[in-house]
Amino acid sequence: MMQLPAFPTPAEHPQARAEQYFINGEFESALLEYEQIYETALSAEDRNQALYGLACTQMMLARTDDQVIEAISNLQKWDADKGTASFTENRHLLVLALKQQSDLIQKKNQALKEREEKQISLIASQQLQIADMLTTVERLRKQIEELEAIDENVQEKRKPL
Repeated sequence: MMQLPAFPTPAEHPQARAEQYFINGEFESALLEYEQIYETALSAEDRNQALYGLACTQMMLARTDDQVIEAISNLQKWDADKGTASFTENRHLLVLALKQQSDLIQKKNQALKEREEKQISLIASQQLQIADMLTTVERLRKQIEELEAIDENVQEKRKPL
């Protein structure tokens, strides 16, 4: 896991504990906390702020494309519900989640590049083997033709006169 800096969170903020979990790298605990806040929030603002934290935490934990899509979908829902209200959510959560996804994408791309290079190398090796086999087959075909010609000569000489 990456080292996360501590960002101050106002104690009266309903998501303070969830944000602290997130900042401390305790993402599973943060996820549970945000889910609970989201489900029990009395105000639409608290519910929407919890949705933001939930989406950021989902993105931080996402390891599959479907999980990333779900997190982004929740961010879009948060943005739509936010309307024109000022942005009060902790932007650092989103920045850290995006950094995490960026790192994962880089790792996936590196793995794909390495796999592609191995495949290219394997294909080149197999093409060389095929070329060698074709040369061997051609040589053997010529040898068979020569042996057949020799056999034909021997058969001609064996024929009764």
